[in-house]
Parts: sequence; C-alpha cells; structure tokens
Amino acid sequence: MNQQDLSGDTEAVLLLCGRFGGEKQDAYQPLTPREYGELAKWLIGLNLRPSDLITDAGRDALANVQEVRMERKRIEFLLGRGTAMALALERWARGGLWVISRGDADFPRRLRRHLRHATPPLLYGAGNKSLLNLGGLAIIGSRDATEAALEYTRSVAARCANEGLAVVSGGARGVDAAAMQGATEAGGHCIGVLASDLLKASVNRQNRIGLQEGRLVLVSPFFPEAGFNAGNAMGRNRYIYTLADQALVIDSALRSGGTWEGAIENLKHRWVPLYVRSPGEGAGNAALIAEGGLPFKLMADSAEKLAELFNTGVAEECASSDTPVEMQPSLFHSEAATARLAESIVSEPVPEQIDDVPPAPNAKIGDSPDTEPAVTAGESSASESSAPLVSVVTTSPFKATEQSATAGTGDVLDMFVDFSAKLASLLREGALSEEEIAARLCIEKGQAKVWLKRAGDAGLVEKQKRPVRYGLGRQNSLC
Repeated sequence: MNQQDLSGDTEAVLLLCGRFGGEKQDAYQPLTPREYGELAKWLIGLNLRPSDLITDAGRDALANVQEVRMERKRIEFLLGRGTAMALALERWARGGLWVISRGDADFPRRLRRHLRHATPPLLYGAGNKSLLNLGGLAIIGSRDATEAALEYTRSVAARCANEGLAVVSGGARGVDAAAMQGATEAGGHCIGVLASDLLKASVNRQNRIGLQEGRLVLVSPFFPEAGFNAGNAMGRNRYIYTLADQALVIDSALRSGGTWEGAIENLKHRWVPLYVRSPGEGAGNAALIAEGGLPFKLMADSAEKLAELFNTGVAEECASSDTPVEMQPSLFHSEAATARLAESIVSEPVPEQIDDVPPAPNAKIGDSPDTEPAVTAGESSASESSAPLVSVVTTSPFKATEQSATAGTGDVLDMFVDFSAKLASLLREGALSEEEIAARLCIEKGQAKVWLKRAGDAGLVEKQKRPVRYGLGRQNSLC
C-alpha cells in the first residue's frame, strides 16, 4: 500500500486523525474521533469533502474553522504531515496493511449503521476487507478463562464454521484466541478486532496463512504500531459487537471488567441480541441475563442448530417483552435481514450515518489502527503476544443467516420486506409524508410509522425535516 492506493478523502482523514509515530513532540495533536465528527459536520454544511481541504476552496474555508472550536493552524499543520504519512504507509505496506475511511465503499456497513456519528474515522486492517460485512457471532469472554470454558468456546466456534457463520473476536488471549482457533480449525471465516499491535499481528506466520487465503481479516481503529492500552482494549468492544449479527458471552465477572462493560453497553444500545452461556462459570452471567441478555443453553452433545437456538431465544424474549414485535431484534436482525431488505430498495451500499455525503467518484481504498496484545488462533490461551487468525472455506457465508432471518419472525418480516420494496418504488418519485405513504400503500398510519422507523434505523430511508417527509437514503457517507 502506498499513498496512491488511498482515496482522496481517506488521505485527508488520515492526515487529520492518523498517528505515524512521534506525535508527542509535535506542536499539535491529531483530531480525536469526536473532533473529526464535528469537523465533518461543518464540512457537510459547506458542501465540502475532506479531500477539499487541500484545495484552494478548502483552504479558504479554513478561515472560519473556529466555528467548530478548532484552530486553523492546527488543521493546516496536520494536513502538512505528508512526509510522515508516506513513511508510515511504507512501513505498513510491508505488513500488508490497508487503510479505509468512512466514505470508502469497503467501510463496514454495520459500523455506520449502528454507531452513526460515533463511527471511527479510520480503520486499519489486513486481509480480505469483504469479510467485514459478513456479520456472524461475536464470541466474548475473559482472558483468564478456565480450560472448560475455552473448550466450550472452541466447540461453539466450530459449529459457527460448520453452519456458515463467521466468528468475530477481540484477538486477545483466552476466550478470543479459543474462538479464533475453533473457527479456523473447522474451516470458518474470522474477523479479529484488535486493540493493539496490528502490524505485528499481520506478519505473524500463522495469521499470514488465513490472511493470504482470504479467510481472515484483522482490523483496528487504532494506530497499527501501538502497544497495549487498557483504554483502547475497552473501546474496541463496541466494534466487536457492531460487526456481528449476535453476540455470545462465555463468562463474565460481576459488574466489572471489559466483558461486563461491553455487554452492558450493547444491551443499552440494542446493537445485537446478546446471549449468555447458562449455566456459566462467571459470577456475572446470571446478572447479565437479568439485565436483558438471553440464556444460551447449548450443550456440547446437542444436535440443535445455532440458527434454531438463536431463533428460539429471540422469540421467547419477544413474547415476554412489552416492546412491540415490530421493534424487537429478530434472529440475525442487525445485519443479515437488514442487508437483504436494503438490497430490495437500493443497489448501492446502504447509507448508515447521520452525517452523510455522496461518495467521491472513483474512490480507492487505503489503511491504519491501534490495540492490545493479540494471539493467533493456533496459539494456546496462555500466550499473549501474537495476533488472531482465521480460516474459513464456506462458499456461501450467509447461508445460515438467510435461513434464520425469517424463521422466528414469520409474517412480520415478510410483510416488512414487501413494504420496503413498495416504499422504494414509491419514494423514487420524491419524498412523502407519513400520511401520504400510509394512504398510497393502503395501510394504517400507526403501522406506517412503525415500519418507517424500522426502515430509518436500517438506513433504507432518510427522515427529512421542515416539513417532515421520508426519502430514499443517501449513498455512502463521507464522514
């Protein structure tokens, strides 16, 4: 990878937000994700893209950058780090790394859909970028899990591979390593979300096999050469959840630690259905179920399919909840079902972000990240230094997902798919109000409201204001 491999927007975002080593001595520090989000909104208001900041129009606009409480000198300094960026890209290229930003077509849809304005500006990675949109099961647990818990983890991961589900893991020792090992040895795809040492992980011999065969992708929102940092390790939990379709906690401490905090954050935001091993060995397992998690009771010798088990769990949760069925998370709702619904509405990637702008023409792809000690899928759980690995041979990775997306939700999902297709055709004529949509499609206003909210959450439609109307969602977001 070199500078020419980056899209214009990614190059600008990397200059603004990226770290290349030695920044502690610099007069100005890179933008934080929050700061970049504010700058991105400001650019959108001016009908500009990040790449425009290195043009005359962009430089002129910087005269008013104080509107978002930033110094013009800081932005100009960051944009002038071209030499440092080129040297970093050269180092990363030797490890096979790439960098993408939120406006690139390869940026994972799930992150934009779930995190919206909190989506990381950049992702650094190695391996097959298309795996980032597979979804699958996030398997989460302690770095100090018992051998029994690790064996259970490997067993579940192997089932995922056999059923065509990818495994999403944090790439650390313990449960993370066992999940990657189980998926790899069974021929499954794996997504490793690292908190540190991405560059080291990308050149690990065992990881290279999975990377080269297209069965593994390693990704991180942090500087690729960063060492372990507890804050980064906690911060990457949300990316593990939001890259998956559902999550399974093997064991958790009670009200403390990264596993607990990540699970509670997911329950709060309802990103994906959360399953908790029951009975488990963690003191926090029962408490997570009390907080809204679903018990996961798969026995080692059970012949039950994961898809069936997930469907049963969500159906029971829906039946016991006061939340309308339409608003419940269906089996693989987060992405598998939504992705197919999106395809029925638009042929382009589905927009998933509040601050969207059209994609730059002929955009290319690029590289970058930061994280905690990772382990290879083939390593023992006691090892801390390497990075995750994955291997999957599934030719149809969505097979199990597609089967289960409708199972357990029955006619409700089928009717919504029909509604989505008709709505897409209707909105091609222009934006309409809720009342107009209900009248044109001959449905009750209350039902239209529920389905429009669902379509909006999935990024399929965009709610406009003054007056309130709904139009087709815009394409890929820049910021």
